[in-house]
Amino acid sequence: MIRNFKYLIFFTLIGVNCFGQTYMRRAFQPAHVINKIPYGANNEFGNYVQANDASIYYEVYGNGQPIVLLHGGLFGSIMEYADLIDKLKHHFKVIAISTRGHGKSTLGREPLTLEQRARDVLAVINQVTKDSVILIGFSDGGYTAYTFGAKYPEKVKKMVVIGAGELKPGYRDFNFNAKSAIELDTLFWEQQLKLMPDSNRLEDLFKQVSSCYSKVTVSKDLLSKIKCPVLLMAGDNDTGNPVERIFSAASFIPEHYLSIIPNAGHGCHNDNFEACWAAMVPFIDFSTKNYISLNSKMLVPHQVNYSFTTIRDFKVIKVLKDSTVKPVDEPTFVKIKDVTFQDGIIEVKVLARLLPTASPTARGFIGVAFRINENNSEFESIYIRPTNGRAEQQIRRNHSIQYFSYPNFKFDRLRKESPEVYESYSDMGLDEWITLKIVVKGSSAKLFLNNQTEPSLIVSDLKLGASNLGNIGLWVEEGTEGYFRDLIITKE
Repeated sequence: MIRNFKYLIFFTLIGVNCFGQTYMRRAFQPAHVINKIPYGANNEFGNYVQANDASIYYEVYGNGQPIVLLHGGLFGSIMEYADLIDKLKHHFKVIAISTRGHGKSTLGREPLTLEQRARDVLAVINQVTKDSVILIGFSDGGYTAYTFGAKYPEKVKKMVVIGAGELKPGYRDFNFNAKSAIELDTLFWEQQLKLMPDSNRLEDLFKQVSSCYSKVTVSKDLLSKIKCPVLLMAGDNDTGNPVERIFSAASFIPEHYLSIIPNAGHGCHNDNFEACWAAMVPFIDFSTKNYISLNSKMLVPHQVNYSFTTIRDFKVIKVLKDSTVKPVDEPTFVKIKDVTFQDGIIEVKVLARLLPTASPTARGFIGVAFRINENNSEFESIYIRPTNGRAEQQIRRNHSIQYFSYPNFKFDRLRKESPEVYESYSDMGLDEWITLKIVVKGSSAKLFLNNQTEPSLIVSDLKLGASNLGNIGLWVEEGTEGYFRDLIITKE
């Protein structure tokens, strides 16, 4: 046990009781630099999974395509990714994991290995999502990412690996202890010891990490098994993992890309974040389709009732308008929480049936609301009237598709002031799955039905303007028993 270590633990525990844990900082930051969102200790977004002999802590932010963040070792924490989480959580489901023995994760009793850490990551992914993921790993997290990609290729779409080059015994000296670490950054360790359930085992953690990396080999045998695209990044002044070893690692990965960050050391994503971000964006591809896994935690009904059910072996959401809401073209939707949208593509499959109580004027109204503001007082919408698609009267056929803008431009006003401009025809019917694809850009929106190459409706002057930003909603009108599945949002 290191000298005075017991007293340091006692002092920091007093600090928890007196001051609490409100703000967080990453290693080697100036004392006054803190982050008001306590990434790594944010109980509102945190959870645990049991991974064999350890309890692994993780936090989840946002929705969409899942991205898993793996921080560095020893001086690493979720907080080191604060800038990245701030950016990614508006576009993706960000899953930030505390490595065993770090932050709020326990150390376990088995010796540390990269294979073990890969299994820890798998346990978290399996608990959070059924999708394959994008991995972003720094240093120790990068080596875990390499191992995970080689062992579980079906679980990974892409990887970004920062500061992790080819590694063989003797390449680096890992003879480092807890006492030396605390002397280098006392403020960081005071903070981390408050979080760590195994804070009395800090010296053991350092010994196990040193033992692991003193013996491990990360070279051709492992790296050649990685089948997904990998972006390898490194600072040009990284003395621990020099660029030559990054190049060497890349040469063994079948589909690799390289980015050397100027004026940066080992933690290049913090030394020069803007350069790292600029390199990541085209690789991650923010136009990637985000398959929204709808669940009750992310759905907010407004003047509707919803439930989950099964139709023809598909798990779907059933939505019914609140019967007490009498006006039409109202904010009657299930709002998708935490998914903001301005420009891009909304795709969803819908099916409409008429309720037994539906009036003769019911048409199976079903569609999508978008750019919904915070209090639901403004939004744009495009919906369909499935009964009109095969009606015997041509005028009804001409009214199969409808655009409206709430609150000032409902269908009746638009039909009166601009006949035929905001409505159109397309073949459709009740009780059949219909694919809606709405492409929104600026002040225009186009609706494509059932994967057709040409739009069925073009709206060139969205009434709320070009720059509105808001949520997306699954919209229904009176008399409709509406079903939704396979929601995909592609943000531009």
